[in-house]
Amino acid sequence: MGITILNMYILAGFVIFLVCLLLLIISKNNSLEERIRVLNREIEELEHQAKLIIKSDIKMRFYQEEMEDKRKKLIMLKSILATFINILDEKELFSKLDEEIINGIGFKKGLIFNYSNIDIVSNINFSSSEIIAFRDIVKKKIDIINSLNSIYPLSSSYFKNDEEIKVIIEKAGIKDFLLCPINVGSRLYVIFLVSECILPFGITSVEEEVLSILCMYIGQCLDNIRLLEALYYAGEEVESKVKEKTFQLSRSLKEIEEVNKLKSEFISSVSHELRAPLTAIKGFSSLLSLDKFGNIPEEAKRKLKIIEENVDKLVDIVNTLLDISRIESKRIEIKIFPLDLIPLIKDVSELLMPQVVSKNLSFVLDVPQELRVYMDRDLMERVLINIINNAIKFTPSGGKIWVKCEIKDNSAIVSVRDTGIGIAKDDLDKVFKEFYRTAHSKSIAGTGLGLSLVKRIIDTHGERIWVESELNKGTTFYFTLRLAKHE
Repeated sequence: MGITILNMYILAGFVIFLVCLLLLIISKNNSLEERIRVLNREIEELEHQAKLIIKSDIKMRFYQEEMEDKRKKLIMLKSILATFINILDEKELFSKLDEEIINGIGFKKGLIFNYSNIDIVSNINFSSSEIIAFRDIVKKKIDIINSLNSIYPLSSSYFKNDEEIKVIIEKAGIKDFLLCPINVGSRLYVIFLVSECILPFGITSVEEEVLSILCMYIGQCLDNIRLLEALYYAGEEVESKVKEKTFQLSRSLKEIEEVNKLKSEFISSVSHELRAPLTAIKGFSSLLSLDKFGNIPEEAKRKLKIIEENVDKLVDIVNTLLDISRIESKRIEIKIFPLDLIPLIKDVSELLMPQVVSKNLSFVLDVPQELRVYMDRDLMERVLINIINNAIKFTPSGGKIWVKCEIKDNSAIVSVRDTGIGIAKDDLDKVFKEFYRTAHSKSIAGTGLGLSLVKRIIDTHGERIWVESELNKGTTFYFTLRLAKHE
C-alpha cells in the first residue's frame, strides 16, 4: 500500500514534470516564431532597401551615361562651331553637315529641306520613300513648323495623336525623328531633320538641346554669310559708283582745265589786243595835253587828264589779267630764292605812304630786323601792294593799319590788319574769286581782280593765304612763307 502511494506520487511528479516541460517548449516555440517574424520583417526591409539601392544605382548609371554622352556631344558641337565660324559660303557650310556630324549628335540619318520650295539641300542616309514622307509631313504641317522656335525642336512624339501623320510615318517605316527650323534673320530658311537615334533609350533632352544649339549657330553663320555678301555687293556697287564718279570728275576736270586754258588764252589775247589801242589813246591824250597839235582850252585839258587816268586804270586791269593768265597757264617764270622780306615790306610801305598820309591813317610796322624767306621778289611785291592798298582803300579816315611778321612752325606769317569796313561772314570764302566784290565794297573803286592775283601768287609759292574779318570792325589778311636758313 505504501509502495503504491509512493508510485503514485512519483507518477504524478513525472506528469507534472512533463507538463512543465511541455509548457516550456511551447513558450520557447512562441518566442522563436516571434523572432522568425521579426527576422522576416528585417529581411523584407533589407530586400526593399536593396531594390532601392539597385534602382538608384541604375538611375545613377543612366545619368552618368547621359552626362557623358552630353559632354561628348558638347565637345563635338564646339569642334563643329569652330569649323563653321570661318566658312563664308552657304554650299560649303551645308556640305560640312556630313554623316560624322549626324552620328556625333546621336542619329544615323540627316536631312535639310529648303523652306520655300521643299527642295533637298543635304541628305545623309535617308531613302527616297522617307524623303517623300517627310516632304508630305512638312507640307501638311507647314504652319506649325513656321511658328516653331529653334530653341524647341519638334519630335516624332508630337504627332503620336495625329492619325494622318502616324499613317505617313508608319507607311514609310520611320522610327523616330527631330525636326528643327533654321532661321536667317527673322525668316525661316531651311528645316533640319534627324532620325533613328543611336542610343538605346531613344531621343532625350540632350539630343534636342544639341540639335537646337547647332541649328541656332548654323542660322548665325548664314546671317554672317548674308551680311558679308551684302557688304561685298554693296562694296562692288560703291566701287562702281566711285569709278563712275571719278571718271565724271576726271572728265569734268579736263573740261574745266580746257575752259580755263581757253579763258586764259582769250584773256591774254584780248589783253594784248587792248594794250596797243590803250597805249595809243594815252600817247595821243598826252600829246594833246602838251599842246603838240595846237593850243586847246583848259577845259579840254581837264577832260584829257580824266581820259589819261581812266586809261591808266584800264592798263592796270589789263596787266593784272595778263599776270593771272600767265600764272594759270604757267607761262610766267617763277624765281623763288632765299631773300630778306623786311626791306621789301619797307619799300612797299614807303611807296604807299602818300595814300596813308592823305587819308590821315595811322600805319604801324611790327617786323623784325631781318626775316629770310623763300620768295619771288617781284611777285611778292605785287602781293604786298595789293593787300596794303586794299587796307588803305577800305579804312575810313583816321583809322589804323598794322603790318606784322611773326614766326611759327618753321614759317613766316605776314599779316595786314585794318580798322576798315570789314567783310561779311558769308563773303569771306569768295573774296579771292575773280571780279568778286562784296556788297559793302561796291561804293569804293576797284576791279575785284587784285585778291585773285594775290591768291594765285601765294599758291605758286606753295603757301597759304586766308582772311579774318567782321563787319564794321576791320579785316586781317594772313599769308605764309617758308623760312630760309642763313648760309
